[in-house]
Amino acid sequence: MDKVTIVVRRVQGGWRVLKNKRPAGEYDYRVDAEEAGLRLTRRLHLSGQDVELLVQAEGSQEMTPMTGWEILHPQAPSSNVGPRSR
Repeated sequence: MDKVTIVVRRVQGGWRVLKNKRPAGEYDYRVDAEEAGLRLTRRLHLSGQDVELLVQAEGSQEMTPMTGWEILHPQAPSSNVGPRSR
């Protein structure tokens, strides 16, 4: 299985979350986009997928890995755990 890449980046008028270069959400504020990116990354990680989270560096076009989320969720879920619906 290929690695899934989640990207949080600045776009004109707000922030966008991308999953493998495809739009996954639009947000007015960076914090909201980062939270959405973390939720998506966590959900994919818990489903057993290899995933990375990249966030646009402040004041730059450079994408930097957001690390540390893996430590909070090191194990795959049991079969009765799935994404929460809204």
